[in-house]
Amino acid sequence: MNIIKSILSKNKNFESILSNNQFKVESVYEDKSEVFASNISSFTLTHESILTKFKEFQERRTYNLSKIENNLSKVFIASLFASFPFISKVEESNSVTLAFKEFKTDDLSSEQPSKVIAFLDEIIKGTYTPSTLSKDLHQDNNLYRVKTRARQDLRMLGFLDDSHQEVDNLFQQYKEAADKKLFLRNLLLKNEYFNDTLQVLQLLKVENPREKRKILLEIAMLIVRNSKGTNLMVASVGTDRIRYLVNWLEYTNLVDSNLSPIDYNPNVKEPTTVQTNLYSLFKKIMNEYLTSRQQPFGGHPLGSVVRREVRGEIEKLPFINENYSVGGSVGQGNWAAIPWVAIMNEKVTSSTQRGYYIVYLFSEEMGRLYLTLAQGVAETTPSKMAEVKQEIRELIEMDPRVKKDDEIHLGSSKKARAYAESTAAYIEYYANDLPPEEVLVEDLHNMVRYYEEYISLSDGSPTIYGEDIQNSDQVHEHASLSIPEAVDHIHTYISSKGFYYEKEEVINLYLSLKTKPFVILSGISGTGKTMMVRWFAESVGATEKNGRFALIPVRPDWSDGSDLLGYIDIKGEFKEGPLTKVLKQAMSDPPNPYFVLLDEMNLARVEHYFSDLLSVMESKQWRDGMQVTSNVLPVEVAGTEVYLPSNVYLIGTVNMDETTHPFSKKVLDRANTLEFNRVQLDHLAFLKDQQEKSAMVLHNDKFASEYLQLKDLYVKEPELVEEVTSILVRINSILQFNGSHIGYRIRDEVCFYVAYSQSHKLLSLDEAIDNSLLQKILPRLAGSDTRIERVLKNLFTVFTNKEVSDTQDVTISDIQDAKYPKSAEKVLDMLRRLEDDGFTSFWISS
Repeated sequence: MNIIKSILSKNKNFESILSNNQFKVESVYEDKSEVFASNISSFTLTHESILTKFKEFQERRTYNLSKIENNLSKVFIASLFASFPFISKVEESNSVTLAFKEFKTDDLSSEQPSKVIAFLDEIIKGTYTPSTLSKDLHQDNNLYRVKTRARQDLRMLGFLDDSHQEVDNLFQQYKEAADKKLFLRNLLLKNEYFNDTLQVLQLLKVENPREKRKILLEIAMLIVRNSKGTNLMVASVGTDRIRYLVNWLEYTNLVDSNLSPIDYNPNVKEPTTVQTNLYSLFKKIMNEYLTSRQQPFGGHPLGSVVRREVRGEIEKLPFINENYSVGGSVGQGNWAAIPWVAIMNEKVTSSTQRGYYIVYLFSEEMGRLYLTLAQGVAETTPSKMAEVKQEIRELIEMDPRVKKDDEIHLGSSKKARAYAESTAAYIEYYANDLPPEEVLVEDLHNMVRYYEEYISLSDGSPTIYGEDIQNSDQVHEHASLSIPEAVDHIHTYISSKGFYYEKEEVINLYLSLKTKPFVILSGISGTGKTMMVRWFAESVGATEKNGRFALIPVRPDWSDGSDLLGYIDIKGEFKEGPLTKVLKQAMSDPPNPYFVLLDEMNLARVEHYFSDLLSVMESKQWRDGMQVTSNVLPVEVAGTEVYLPSNVYLIGTVNMDETTHPFSKKVLDRANTLEFNRVQLDHLAFLKDQQEKSAMVLHNDKFASEYLQLKDLYVKEPELVEEVTSILVRINSILQFNGSHIGYRIRDEVCFYVAYSQSHKLLSLDEAIDNSLLQKILPRLAGSDTRIERVLKNLFTVFTNKEVSDTQDVTISDIQDAKYPKSAEKVLDMLRRLEDDGFTSFWISS
């Protein structure tokens, strides 16, 4: 009898017996009267039916469990799949999703252990330098091939970093290890793929080692992609990788000759010590930074060391949990005098411009490194900075090595002095006497403890509620919420006003604004588009009374930007337009978000009256840590600089009827277009017992975009960018047929949208991509000929993995089971309107 733990918390487990190709299952759960409507406690499933379900899961790659809790057999099948080591479970607020884990070939072994160990010894002796193999062995291709495969295994084990540089402390530990085979065994046990393999071998009932290898290969071809992450591994590559993997397991005595695990218990964890590489990375930065500053900034590898590699090492540490974000910088467009790496508790701040956080600061001459508890200098007043600094020094008892004075020496520049002034406590390290890895880690751990102690004492930033927001002309204190908590708050607030919107719709609006501060809300009249925006703004402290929300009705006679931005009157004086007033107030109040609603935006031609704003949106750049744009009006006209600050969000509502104008691609390319056509008149349950919800003031860092160019994101999330881009490339090949293919701007913004969603766990990957396809690509499609029909049908195939010849044959389940169901449903609707009317577009007329 096998015990399968239920994946849904309402059940305890299942007891199953496999007999005559049938699973006989009994359930044991806590509440038999409520959990399952039919109150069934036992059932039978055929082996073939489970295989069929697994193949369906394999094709979709994910398995959403949100609608199965009342079907006992489906819960058992999902629970069975969840017990497989190569399946991961993602728990969100209201649902659980299963997915195949995904690895790359680089996560598996590439060479026989004996050759890898020989190469390791050669590196220790100085025979080879891993980073220069191509130069050293260019005349011997066979030897070069063997050594590069061995080098890949050393990177897999952690001896080398991604640039093939030696991880000094791990080499030192290996050299000092009395039992080197045991040392290598422990490294393998830290590798997720090797651990999953051992668990699979533990579960297998077959005795034949050849059969076990075959099963390991079949699993590998399900979950391992090539080094670029684009395609699943083929059998010819997988056969070699599995052979070498098994060789490693045998060599380190993790399995016996029958491939049965030896003394392996997946529930017994290795010691919690984590191998990090901060020492060598810090040394590399301090040794190379001054020279690197004389070289071109763009794409320099040292930038990746600061932004990506140091961050990765810090994020490994067990005391850096999900509440923390880590970021580093060597400058924006030009080399910074003082590079830094910050560790921020997101309940305090997610931006280095404000709040207090831990930050490593490198001195200008690179002779010193400081681990500090410091503050953002861009948006913190001197009085507030002094107050926080004094509190930290007086309230938090620290180790004597931590200094609480103003003797930190970063350099003579204005930025160096500002950073020094913001510092409450610090530990000083010298480049020629950097302490060993364990001391660096222990110091950081202690600084995190001091940081969290002060957070608990100060209880975050004060929060302003309710009528205080309505009556405040300017509010500078902000609620300390994580981004998921902020979205929950916004959704609850809007619901409390008696408007029914699903949480995913609020998430989508939030992500769209964060991706690009220009959003179009379309839909039939009366669906609450205007009120949705008003309550969204009010929920975070932006009201008409405090000037942070403005509703600007668009008039049909607008033909240029003067009614929106302003004009020079007959006396030669500049008369501000309604948008210019908001921009000027927002420019003087960067911590707070401002929302501008252009109501009935397409009553006039958007390309005419909005053209200046459309151009300025694309001129964003970093300046002194802030996002700025070109001026929306000439200085000689406005009398002062007026630009589009990063805390202004433009939302337009549109209807499509005989009184309105269509959008050009110039407009659509710059916006996310959200549809609000869903109407459920009889849904009244949400009105019952609805408690009034108070607003909270949220800082603009919850909304501001973090990336301006794709390279900024690629440095942090290269695999995500490559995966999303590969999908867009496939779709673009379809769109080229009728000239509707997309450019770089849309590619970048889709990647940003997906990245924000993934980093804050707001939507699944497929859901985020689905929204982006629906909002960035489909609004551009329209036509009346066979070319648009072919494009739409090919897109439907991509979205559903099913071809469509007759739209009447498409079923509801085809849409529900689609990889991108929203986009699939929209394309199907467009195809049917093409059949009925001889013309189709994204837009539905009122």
